Amino acid sequence: MGFLLRCATANGLSLHGLRDLAGFSSPRVFWRSDARQFARLLETPEAEMEGLLIDKGKYMGEPAYRLQGQMFYRTELLRLKRPQICVDCIHRTGYCQTTWDCRLYTVCHIHRKPMVERCESCDAPLRWYRPAVDVCQCGAYFRVSGGHCLDPGREEVRVSTWIAEYFAGHKPNISDDQGLPDWMSALSLDGLCTLIRAMGSQVAGHQRVLRSRQADESVKFWMDVCVRAVQRLTTFARSADPTELAPLVWEGALEGWALSSVAQTDQQVALKLLREIFGVEILAHFGSQRSALCQMRLFEGER
Repeated sequence: MGFLLRCATANGLSLHGLRDLAGFSSPRVFWRSDARQFARLLETPEAEMEGLLIDKGKYMGEPAYRLQGQMFYRTELLRLKRPQICVDCIHRTGYCQTTWDCRLYTVCHIHRKPMVERCESCDAPLRWYRPAVDVCQCGAYFRVSGGHCLDPGREEVRVSTWIAEYFAGHKPNISDDQGLPDWMSALSLDGLCTLIRAMGSQVAGHQRVLRSRQADESVKFWMDVCVRAVQRLTTFARSADPTELAPLVWEGALEGWALSSVAQTDQQVALKLLREIFGVEILAHFGSQRSALCQMRLFEGER
């Protein structure tokens, strides 16, 4: 979406205008299946355009997305309609980063400042349909007053750094972070984000978590989730009795993860946490009674 917004601006158009020329009638997120129309319009190789747009399909009957090579089964963990930005990056580079679309990327790992989701001038939520990459729909340039750099050791900064490494094409060596479980480095990005949400969503013991409301939560909410999750994972790694964490961990998220994972390693970790924290054994066979992910038309690269 950021690339298309920059193309529209460079050609003296709005994103609405570019959308109309491509033959789409209403404002929406654009997908990989839309690549051909935009490639023809912008005289860009279709394969290159496909690589820039989100791949959308089904996995186990539910929506599944692939973004820059990263598979997301839990699509609510992506910010597709309400973007966030790093104001420093926007003004220095002039483009949006794919990493920003991940909801748990709450701090710019380069500038170590919280991500911005509302315009400081008009206080409206950011939209993709705006005059330019660095300009709000109200016409004001994006700015932040009183911003300060967070310590690189802060939990939310560490999580954002891990996510950025995934999008850079390699898994982070999380085991190098003192006190965290070694197996975290083997997770997929979807698995890491699911783990962070399961471990950090509850503020207090036995709190009810409403999954449907989390997509509307602020950057600050997700920063706090990251902080709690890393702290609790550190406790888990050091604890002689992990069941002490049971009141603070979202059991339902772990169960859903165990039954619906994008990688077998993710499932194994989910089953391990359920067993060691809650004393629960779930009989789950990876891929059983479901269409295998590798068989999905979407993720075979077919058009």
